[in-house]
Amino acid sequence: RNAAFQHLGPLIATLSPDEVTPKLLQYYASMATGKGQTGAGDNEMPSFCAYNFPAVVLTVGREKWQHLKEAYMELLNDIQWKVRRTLSYSMHEIALVLGPDLTKEALLPALDMFLKDLDEVKVGALQNLSKLLGVLDPAARSNYVSLICSLEMESDNWRFRQLLAQQLGELFLLFDESVVQAELYPIFMKLSRDPVAEVRNAAGMQLQPILARLDELKVTWRDEFMEELQDLATDRVYQHRLMFVQMCENLLVADGDLDLDMFKRDFLPQLLVLGEDKVANIRQKTAVCLLNLKGRPATAEHDGVKTALSALGSDKDVEVLRTMGKQIDMGYTRCKLQGVVSGAARDAELRAAVLSGST
Repeated sequence: RNAAFQHLGPLIATLSPDEVTPKLLQYYASMATGKGQTGAGDNEMPSFCAYNFPAVVLTVGREKWQHLKEAYMELLNDIQWKVRRTLSYSMHEIALVLGPDLTKEALLPALDMFLKDLDEVKVGALQNLSKLLGVLDPAARSNYVSLICSLEMESDNWRFRQLLAQQLGELFLLFDESVVQAELYPIFMKLSRDPVAEVRNAAGMQLQPILARLDELKVTWRDEFMEELQDLATDRVYQHRLMFVQMCENLLVADGDLDLDMFKRDFLPQLLVLGEDKVANIRQKTAVCLLNLKGRPATAEHDGVKTALSALGSDKDVEVLRTMGKQIDMGYTRCKLQGVVSGAARDAELRAAVLSGST
């Protein structure tokens, strides 16, 4: 009988809403306690119930939520953290079915519980936070601005900052200009300079939708935003200069049409300077961007691009030359004769730059 209960959720998901009777939902809901209708406890039964909960809700719709809400509360308070974690990862899917009102009533209390739970549970709620907030009305959504700000200051677990960075593009779309300027814009800039590379990279990937949102809002402070971005290109810390180049690369490879006039105005002058940077990684990434621009009719004949590519084609670093399409034999004698910097020498260069703090 327990095996039959374990397959009850997938069975309900194959039915039409009219075929799912209240009795069938009662059987399914009874799994949340771990007893089903048998009266005998089974620690695995709540896990099966939680795993299939989004599919069951999607099948029966918000109209039959009253048959499931008590089971949901049972699962929320289950002593097994794996059960709660399963629910935290699926909360945004359930919200899409329930709509704004029921989400506010049933799921926001669950969100508050998950955010105070173990990190293994909390991460599920944070991973899809923007999707959940997108279901809410603006008034309810605004109550979570302080939560977003607290995530940016998270110091114990950098992965929470990474999850926030990955959703910044969607969050910029969800809030009005006042919140974007006062809260989200500073968060983006701070995460772009985060000490953890994964966090910086996640923030940099969001630049394209953020710029699109600023253009949509027609903000008067866009120049200020761009100046702060451009400061990365001249920062003494080489990771920040590298971040600027990676942002350029993200814009160039992003889906959708790139506004090349904007790129030439706001990004290209700094990018050309970074083609002469002392750090080889930055020159290599710059070469990738400039080669992309060379392949575009609007920038193929740009004098600055052509000059920078010519210089990079004569670079002393192996990876830069390979990026430029040069065939390099990396034998020790060849390195000495050609004056090409070996990988070990380049690593030593980077270590010295970091230790000196001069980059």
